[in-house]
Amino acid sequence: MTSQERSMLRKAEFPDMARDALAIIENLIINRNKHDMAMDLIAEFVFRERRDEPARGGQFAKQSAQPRLSPIEEFQLVLVLCDFFSRPGPDATRNAVFLSLFGGSNTRTSVLNKLISTAVSGSIAPLLCAAGTWMQQLGCTSPASLELAQCIVRDFVIFSKNSSEQLKSLPLVAPRFAANLMTAVTDLYLNGTAKSQLTPPPDLLLDVITDWVSENPSLCLASQQQLALPSGAIAMPVITPLAGLIRWCVLSLLVTNRQELYSKLHLAVLQSLLEATPPITTPPTLQPINAQHLLLIVNTIQVEMETLTQQGMSLEEENLQNCLERFAQAVQVGLTSRCIFGNITQLMFRLEALPGKNKLLQIVINANKT
Repeated sequence: MTSQERSMLRKAEFPDMARDALAIIENLIINRNKHDMAMDLIAEFVFRERRDEPARGGQFAKQSAQPRLSPIEEFQLVLVLCDFFSRPGPDATRNAVFLSLFGGSNTRTSVLNKLISTAVSGSIAPLLCAAGTWMQQLGCTSPASLELAQCIVRDFVIFSKNSSEQLKSLPLVAPRFAANLMTAVTDLYLNGTAKSQLTPPPDLLLDVITDWVSENPSLCLASQQQLALPSGAIAMPVITPLAGLIRWCVLSLLVTNRQELYSKLHLAVLQSLLEATPPITTPPTLQPINAQHLLLIVNTIQVEMETLTQQGMSLEEENLQNCLERFAQAVQVGLTSRCIFGNITQLMFRLEALPGKNKLLQIVINANKT
């Protein structure tokens, strides 16, 4: 990029400068040895981040950037980005640009959250697919992904009386994004080490996710499809939503008697596990559930059982027994379908150490001890 081109960008009004810069940035990212220059243009012309005074030689000092966009400019930038990512082009290039724009920057989350919320409202598939790749590369349970998930829940669930058609149809528009969103959302609810921390998801969110999984059992595996990444880029390990959904179904019995939807979700998850059976040649780490994630469920059940004992209550309490049975069903189907990888022996040992005795759970433990 010539100094004259940079000078012309600086003379342009916002958001025109961002629109013009994005085309240049895309070409620079395709030419991988120009990535640093692309990142500099993103900071200066797309997000207008404030830098410290130029250092000697006219170079920007590499100090922490502060957002300079006003609310109106954020809105203008969101429209520009929606238009940019809606254009036809290779998925790998689109994903690379998206990752360059939002990869790991805390100062850009406001724009990101507004952008993806708009993309969901408008069913903008290319943009949502890029966002799904971004979540996977950063980690679906990373702080940035969880903040985005909270934004989607807030905009389409908490502030809404009825689930929108756009949210209902999200798995058809962008299955990877829907699967990764489920992984993030399941981490937000029913995820604590004590009963007081077990907050169930909003009913509307539970209803939507139950419908997603019931209507498309293979959706939970959408994140395992091959990523479209630039040459040389490394795909990060995949976490499917299955362990989180099992946790919801099992732990919900400890906090609520409203089980109609959870029972429906449980059946859908079991169906997903049956359909998720990988080929025998599949490496263990590519199986959809890590046994370590199931151990976290055991830990929470252990705490609840200890609490019951301290309160002088019976471990035969109906909801607790139903919780153990539901967990036993999920573990057995997961093992039968070869969907669980990791230390299965440790999982069985921890299940056997639970003080309450449940017949179905004991059958599962005995069948899988070796």
